[in-house]
Amino acid sequence: MTKYPEFLNDLIRAGKLDNSLSYKPDDNFFIGDKKVGEDFFVIGGPCSVEGKEMIINSALSIKNSGGDALRGGAYKPCTYPVKNNINGWKEGMQEKGLELLKEARKASGLEIVSEIMEPKQLEIAYDAIDIIQVGTRNFQNYSLLDELANQEKPVILKRGTWATIEEILGAAERLLSSKLRKVCICLRGVIGAPPYRHIYKSTRWQPDIMMICALKELCTIPVIYDPSHATGKSSFVKSISLAANVAGADGLIIEAHPDPQKSISDPDQAISFNEFGEIIKLCKKSQSLIR
Repeated sequence: MTKYPEFLNDLIRAGKLDNSLSYKPDDNFFIGDKKVGEDFFVIGGPCSVEGKEMIINSALSIKNSGGDALRGGAYKPCTYPVKNNINGWKEGMQEKGLELLKEARKASGLEIVSEIMEPKQLEIAYDAIDIIQVGTRNFQNYSLLDELANQEKPVILKRGTWATIEEILGAAERLLSSKLRKVCICLRGVIGAPPYRHIYKSTRWQPDIMMICALKELCTIPVIYDPSHATGKSSFVKSISLAANVAGADGLIIEAHPDPQKSISDPDQAISFNEFGEIIKLCKKSQSLIR
């Protein structure tokens, strides 16, 4: 019998965690041809949609590199308001970006992973997005989580940078409280040691690899890892991807861009498609050793 920490025993006795702890992916829960929870998969693509040629070429490159789905933001919340329009981009290309994601899906055959930020965007984006991402900023946006719980498209729930394990399980349970049965938890680094105790003063987040192991002990919801946001530094992405793979992550979601240093958002953490393909090859090798 699994032994849980006391705070979880309290929730279990109160009937608060039944959905999360008993949850298993549907038999038809696939990303590409990978069965989620059984097969290791990798999602890749740019932080945001920047134009038609760019996102279609990105989709084709991700597919050719062995990726299983395309990520790309149509809506892009930024820490500070963006005042200037950049080639049609202002905190994302928004509805235009959704149309371009549809074209990328048609050209590549890949499923689309993209974020919505509020309930009213669900209807607008529904046809363009195959796997809905809940971003870190909306991790505890309960009106959004409740809306997503009442539909059946898969959801990737990105951990809030502050979130405790109780809050992660609580947000996941909220998503699983109605029709939705296809949920992945995505870890993406947390607020860690003060900058002067961390690697670089400019490092924003601290990788949370150990949380993969903790969640695997407490629930059967698939756990994926985002090494791009967890490190914020492109040269670290490969190593942290392999660490997450070996620690038991079910998949990865990685920022890859045709010209990383020219990415409109988060250029410091984006990698090239060649590097993306190399990570997939290395993960396949390690999978043959650990599974």
